[in-house]
Amino acid sequence: MGDWIGSIFWLLVTLGVLVTFHELGHFWVARRFGVKVLRFSVGFGTPFWSRYDKHGAEIAVAPIPLGGYVKMLDERDCHVAPEDADKTYNSKKIWQRALILLAGPGFNFILAFLLYWLMFVVGKNEVYPTLGEPQKLMQSAGFQKGDRLISIDDEDIRSWSDVSLALITSGIDRQDVPVIVETANGSQQLRTLPLSQLADDVDEEDIISAVGLSVWRPDRPAIVGEVTAGLPADLAGVQGNDRIISVNSELVQDWYDVVTVLSQAGEEAIELVVERSSEQLTLSIPQRVMDEETGERKIIGVVAMELAPQEQAFAERMFYVLSYGPFQAINKASAETWKMTSVSLEMMGKLVTGKASIKNISGPVTIAQVANDSAKRGLSWFLSFLALVSLSLGIINLMPVPMLDGGQLLFLMFEKFKGAPLSENFQLKAHFVGLIMIVSLMSLAFYNDILRTVS
Repeated sequence: MGDWIGSIFWLLVTLGVLVTFHELGHFWVARRFGVKVLRFSVGFGTPFWSRYDKHGAEIAVAPIPLGGYVKMLDERDCHVAPEDADKTYNSKKIWQRALILLAGPGFNFILAFLLYWLMFVVGKNEVYPTLGEPQKLMQSAGFQKGDRLISIDDEDIRSWSDVSLALITSGIDRQDVPVIVETANGSQQLRTLPLSQLADDVDEEDIISAVGLSVWRPDRPAIVGEVTAGLPADLAGVQGNDRIISVNSELVQDWYDVVTVLSQAGEEAIELVVERSSEQLTLSIPQRVMDEETGERKIIGVVAMELAPQEQAFAERMFYVLSYGPFQAINKASAETWKMTSVSLEMMGKLVTGKASIKNISGPVTIAQVANDSAKRGLSWFLSFLALVSLSLGIINLMPVPMLDGGQLLFLMFEKFKGAPLSENFQLKAHFVGLIMIVSLMSLAFYNDILRTVS
C-alpha cells in the first residue's frame, strides 16, 4: 500500500473511530434523558448510506469525514407535534442539556483510556532511551555515550517519546531540568541539563537537536559485510570487505551515511567508490531493485558487517516490550491518560500565551501521515496515536468557542444566571464568530501541513 493511499486509509479509520465515539456520547446520553434523536451522522454533507433504528433515528454516513453530529428534536429548529413536546432537547433541564453536551468529549476521554489500556495489555515494542555521543548542551552538562535516561524533571522516562515530551515542554519555558541517568557501568547519576541556555530563536521543533541529544547506535564502519548474489551490487562487482568511500560523489563516514545516501538516490545509476586491498575502485550500479521481503524499499543488495559481540549484546539490551497484565494496566492507562491530558493542556496554554509556536498546529495531512507511520509500526503504536488524538479532540471540543460543545456549555451557564435562554439573534452572531474562528484555525492547520509537506 503506497504512502498516500495508506495515509488516506488510516486517516479515515482514525476520524471514523473518533468521530463515531464522540457522537455516540451525545446520542447515548440524549436517549437516556428521553430526547428524540432525528439523525446520528458520521461525516458532513448528504449521506451516502443511512438506516433507521427502531426509535426512528436515522443512522447515516456522509462523505466529508471531518466531523459529525447528532440532530435532536428541538422546537427552535422545527415544528414539534404536541405528543413529542417532552422529547425535545430544549425542554430538558439545564443540567441535563449540559450532560448531553459533555458526553461527547467525555466519551473521547473514555476511549483514550480504553485505547491506552489495550496498548499496555497488547504490549508496545520500545527502545530504552540511551544516548549516543552527546553534543552541545548535553556534552557541556557531562552526559556520556551509553547513558540511559531514567527521569527528567522528576518524571519517569521509559521511551524516547517520554524524552521528547519532557524536553520540549521544559525547553519552551527555558528551565534547567534535573536528569537522572544510568551510566554504561550501571551506576545512577544526577545531572542538570541547562535548557535556560537555549537561544531565544530556537523553536520547540528544534529543541531536541539544539540541546545536542543523539540516539545510541552501534558503531558500523562503511564496510560491506555480504553481497547478495544476482542483485545490482553483485552484478556491478561489489565484494565483501569493500570499504565504501563515497556514494554518488558524496563522502560517507559510516554505514548509516551509506544507507542515507542510497535511500535518497533516484532512478539513475549509482556510483560507488570503494577501497579494496589498498586500491580505490569506481563501480557503477545501474539501478536499485525492489526488496522482495518488504516490497516497500529499493535496495542494491549489500549488508553491513556483523557487530562485534560486545556491541551486539549491548544493542540487544536496548529493546524491550512495555506491557502489563489486564488489572495492572488499568492504573497505567489512567496515569497515561492523565499525563497526556496534562501535557496537551499545557501545550495549548503555551500556544494561547504565545510561548509555543503556532507552527505546532497540525491538520488532517499531518494526522494522516502520522496515522500511517504509526500503523506501520504495529497495533500498539497505532492505539497510542489514536488515544492521543482522541484526547486532543475531547479537549478542543471543550474550548469555549461557539459551535463547539464548550461554547454551548457557556451559553447554558449564561442561561442559568440570566434565568432565560440567550436570544436567538445573539446566538446566531456568536455562532458566526465561532465559525470564523474554526475556519481560521483549520486554514492555519492546512497551511502548516503544506509547509511540512514541501519543506
